[in-house]
Amino acid sequence: MAKRKHGWIAGLLGLALLVGGCSQAADNSAGGQGGQAPADKPAAQTAETRTVKDAAGEVTIPANPQRIADVSGSTEELLALGIRPVLTANSQYESPMDLTPILQKELGKDVTVAGWFQNEVSVEAIAAANPDLILVGPAQEKIYEQLNKIAPTVRVPYGFNAFRERFDFVANTLGKKQQMDEWLKAYDDHAKQLHDQIVATTKEESFAVIEATQKGIRLYAKTGLADMIFSDLKLPKAAGIPEPDPWGGKETDLEGLSTLNPDHIVLLADSEHNVLEDTAIWNNMKAKKNGKVYRVTTKQSYNEAFFALGKKAMIEQVAADILQKNQK
Repeated sequence: MAKRKHGWIAGLLGLALLVGGCSQAADNSAGGQGGQAPADKPAAQTAETRTVKDAAGEVTIPANPQRIADVSGSTEELLALGIRPVLTANSQYESPMDLTPILQKELGKDVTVAGWFQNEVSVEAIAAANPDLILVGPAQEKIYEQLNKIAPTVRVPYGFNAFRERFDFVANTLGKKQQMDEWLKAYDDHAKQLHDQIVATTKEESFAVIEATQKGIRLYAKTGLADMIFSDLKLPKAAGIPEPDPWGGKETDLEGLSTLNPDHIVLLADSEHNVLEDTAIWNNMKAKKNGKVYRVTTKQSYNEAFFALGKKAMIEQVAADILQKNQK
């Protein structure tokens, strides 16, 4: 009798274990398909994470973030990596709540705009976007602690003027270095093709990037459009272009410009009403007299020349203009 009783109890225990095991497997399966974790074990604790280094130290972030809020200026780089953020601050510098034309086409209304990333952005908009990861740039340091309470926040140490460094940092942070390398290789290979086409006609003729506003003149040696001309297309830089300030260029005036006489000029100007055009110095410059001036608006330059998708579009535009005006 005792032996039979023990066998009955063992059978019940085995059945309980079997039912419990099936129940646990069902819970795990539900979680794996987007179901909620058990109440006594929040989802934030069950998600896989990894630790990365940012501008100030180590940060623990989701291993595979699904809702990235980008206020670091890296939205076009994220798109180049195949990632669509839920919030961006890559807006137009003169209209901080409006997307740039390229992002209007790429993202439409499927993204929240929090302002312009070079200024402080809306903490409330970021919170409402319910991100699982936030990318911030140097301009957002004052609100870092607020943002870090919303979601893990990575401080990107590179700002407006450091495209490749910013792209590299973001790609490595998100485990997308291979995708970045492939994108940059395709971009650089195409820039090399455009370089060969241009210099087949222009030979060793020199180039300058000049910005003219209603108040002053800037000569650019690096960053933005100047990087595209001198570093990407590798076109010869005109003699007399000064060493730049940290922002990539140098303020000058008409007298300072009088010693510069490049064969070709890429001119940044929103209109012809500026301090340069219609002056004797401008009208006597070789590039102006020979019709070798390639115009880009300052607005377009700020909205496109510092970011992945914009650089890809602008290098095509500027190269096409150069080639068209140098046909033989």
